Amino acid sequence: MPEKGLTLLGQEQNVYPVLRHASIAEKFPGRFVVRDHTADTRVLYALDRGEGYVLIETGMLAQAGWTAEQLHQYAMENLQKLPYTVKTQEVAGNRIHFISPPDGYAASRILLDSLLRQFDREKRGDSLGVAIPHQDVLIVADMTGEVGANLLARLTYDFASKGQVPIAVLPFFWEDGELTPFLVVSHDGNNKPKHK
Repeated sequence: MPEKGLTLLGQEQNVYPVLRHASIAEKFPGRFVVRDHTADTRVLYALDRGEGYVLIETGMLAQAGWTAEQLHQYAMENLQKLPYTVKTQEVAGNRIHFISPPDGYAASRILLDSLLRQFDREKRGDSLGVAIPHQDVLIVADMTGEVGANLLARLTYDFASKGQVPIAVLPFFWEDGELTPFLVVSHDGNNKPKHK
């Protein structure tokens, strides 16, 4: 439960989007401000308190007199201002980019369309994959063929199993603003990515 007296009034600069598995909205129906993202993920919102954050509940939104759309706009503007660095590793001809700043909003960068479009423009492989295994990392993969898809799928699963708040164990293909989850199926020694 939020602390008594916790308010969004005057806190426009301290709200951010966070990603969660879709099950949170089912577990706490109507409690949090939720926006659709993919079949498996939802956008929630956080009020940053410096040493951590609290998830924004629908009552807090009503008390502040904000609409869900206003909250989303404030959160996205704040997210765009946060600095980050990209660490890149090359594995079997695939470039894997890791974005994991210590601000608690690494995975939220999947919502920055301009960032993903930039990676897409610079890719050397044949597809762009993205993964948000938990809130503290965004993985962007410049993938070539099945080897790249298999590599990203393994990485995503590995990271999700180690994160405090797992979000999505399946990675996504990113194409022109659309995210499509995929599953790598092992069959007769061939690993073929299947659209979920």
